[in-house]
Amino acid sequence: MNARKIVLHARMEYSLWLTNPRMSILLVLLVLIHSMVIQPLAQAGGQIGVRFHLLEPLAALCNSTLILLILPLGFLILMVGFPRMDRGFLLQLYRVGRLNWVLGELLYLCMAAGTYLGVVLLGTALCSLPYAPITSPGWSAVATDYVNILGESALKSAVGLLPKNLYQQMGPGAAVAGSFLLLFLCLVLMGAILLAASLLRINSLGIAVDAALLLVGAGFVILDSPWMWGFPCAHALIWLHYNPYFRTPVCPLWVSGLYFLLGAALMTALACVTAKQRSFDSMLEFD
Repeated sequence: MNARKIVLHARMEYSLWLTNPRMSILLVLLVLIHSMVIQPLAQAGGQIGVRFHLLEPLAALCNSTLILLILPLGFLILMVGFPRMDRGFLLQLYRVGRLNWVLGELLYLCMAAGTYLGVVLLGTALCSLPYAPITSPGWSAVATDYVNILGESALKSAVGLLPKNLYQQMGPGAAVAGSFLLLFLCLVLMGAILLAASLLRINSLGIAVDAALLLVGAGFVILDSPWMWGFPCAHALIWLHYNPYFRTPVCPLWVSGLYFLLGAALMTALACVTAKQRSFDSMLEFD
């Protein structure tokens, strides 16, 4: 294992990823976020005459089941073809070594996931500036009192964005930091599944597994089934870890972190073992 080769390989793949025309999908995501998160919060604030906290759209972004489906799917679209195994791949593999290549791909995956979420976070914050003060103590009345003030007249599109399990258990800063960390680990797990599936020559199955984990997990979350804790979707939603009122967590956050780390480690180990055993001599594999 050579750390220098791992970093150089990851940097090369990351540079190619940044210049991919598919990056324009980020603009589409920001438009969806504006219409599905920011506008409902702004309308809710207008109804009761207050402005929401700048961090509240970011917290809502990672705690809406629908948005949580959209964000990973957007990342999967950007990572189509991961890992890159075209005709130039064989030369790169022999140059850096099999183990270094796998670990370089994992480092590149982490860099891509961090960049993706960073752009989404920054873009959402910038789009929220016209509606929210830069600094504000704690949660705004849009999050805590909106339903109590308007009752049945409250906008349904705004009601579910910031659940009680979130704003009654932690501040907006902690909610945003915890939510984005869990979502980052979720994206890394999904990418690690793609990496292992590609080396096993079952690329399409890897994509299907990622999609099934998201969709089935979201279904169990909506049904409030205990089975939801077997899927990444529930572990990525920080509000599900708490009751609305009691401080004792339903599922400790460290358990969810361990769930993602063990899953990614298992997929990486499988990729390393497969890369050592697989024959890459025939260029027909990449036709």
